[in-house]
Amino acid sequence: MECGDETGHGRKRGRQGRGIRLSSVLPDARFVACDDVLATGCHDKASRCRPGDLFVARLSEDEDGHEAVAEAVARGVSGILAERMVPSFGVPLCLVPDTAAAMTLVVHALHGRPAERLEIVAVTGTSGKTTTAWLAASVLAEAGLRVGVLSDLGFLDGDAETAVRPEPLDDPHVFAGWLGRLAATGCSHAVVEVSSRMLARESLAGIDCGVAAITNLGRAHLDLHGSEQAYHAVKARIVSSLAADGGLVLNLDDPRLAALAAKHAGRVIGTGLKTPADFMATPVERSLDGQTFLLRSGEGMMPLAVSTPVASFARNALVAGAIGSACGIELSQIARGLEAAASVAGRLERIDRGQEFAAFHDGPTSGHQIASTLASLRHLTPGRLVAVADESNAAALGGEWRRFASRAMRWCDEAVVVPSRLPTAAATSSRFISRIDRLLSGLSRGDCLLVVGSPAVAPDPFDPSGERMAATLVEGWIQMACPPAWPAVRRRAA
Repeated sequence: MECGDETGHGRKRGRQGRGIRLSSVLPDARFVACDDVLATGCHDKASRCRPGDLFVARLSEDEDGHEAVAEAVARGVSGILAERMVPSFGVPLCLVPDTAAAMTLVVHALHGRPAERLEIVAVTGTSGKTTTAWLAASVLAEAGLRVGVLSDLGFLDGDAETAVRPEPLDDPHVFAGWLGRLAATGCSHAVVEVSSRMLARESLAGIDCGVAAITNLGRAHLDLHGSEQAYHAVKARIVSSLAADGGLVLNLDDPRLAALAAKHAGRVIGTGLKTPADFMATPVERSLDGQTFLLRSGEGMMPLAVSTPVASFARNALVAGAIGSACGIELSQIARGLEAAASVAGRLERIDRGQEFAAFHDGPTSGHQIASTLASLRHLTPGRLVAVADESNAAALGGEWRRFASRAMRWCDEAVVVPSRLPTAAATSSRFISRIDRLLSGLSRGDCLLVVGSPAVAPDPFDPSGERMAATLVEGWIQMACPPAWPAVRRRAA
């Protein structure tokens, strides 16, 4: 027997569409107590289910969905999607080896398979994903392509001029819905930042990516994946999402990715600052003021100048350029696209208010990323290197905030962690302000300051009340120490 009907039990055409038959989406599934199931909605949380929906008994880090089948049945679901036999109380049961992958397939089918109307560029890695994604989008846009972006910094469709607040892409409803929005607004390409959580939850199941890129592999998210080896294995899953003729872009400066390239039978575009590769860069000049390098691919060579000085930015630019090359874009357009981006908001950005010393904001999301930034700045700084961070940002980069300060001292002459919000006690707040004043007063030409956290002058548009005390104190001090030079006002003759 079949479960459900074409109208979704009298409802309108369903919240996600008219409905799909599971046999057409999951041809290898085993059906129990029915020949097929018609799904007009799909959820992995029993509390969200409504009559006629399909309940997915998905395994997650926190719970086993098979234990919630009874609640889902009580809410009137039309079918259960599970990995093992469970009491379904007469409700049709569909068995699959992996409910996470099956749910992704079902949800994307309910949304009309929007990925099939887009060229998907998937970017993953331990650090540099966000920067690489936005640089790649700039390269594609320079070539005249209409590009949408889904990243940690925000989502951008074909009509928007500014990014909107990001949502969790490991939720298949969010991911499918946004791919549909990109396709509906005329995008031909979608650049997607893919986290390890997305890969662990099979968010790319059934999606054929035109390009997949891995920036690097470090040590991260062990709380989620259990071990470094398991984390790397999850990241490598992105290779299986490639279309048959898709291009795999790998940073060959990372030996783990070089090993992966040797195993991959398909098309590989390697990048390297130090390692011979298909897409390379030769540094010409690098200082705290920026860097210039020669971009090389095959017989072609183009000079490229960017204001972001760290080596990691050059590596990310190489990966973004190789993505453009995999999409058939010429080297000259790639170089223009990278220069047009200049930097990526929310990542390493220059603070220039006329002060003598170099200063940068950075919004790192991992210890791997901040370590790379500090190591580069240490190499480029002839004088003192100082870091100032909010407690909340410091804690997010490696546990208790004091650990951040001690680790930063590996590269820094001084590392200061300030409260995320200024203490209400006048004496305490004055002490922190005085400490920042003494610290910054001692900086001069040749020194470098790194502020870890959201910028104060250009705050995070998605969190206007966000915690950015370090940036607020630093920006306020610089503005008072370096007031703008107003032009002299001529008096008119009487």
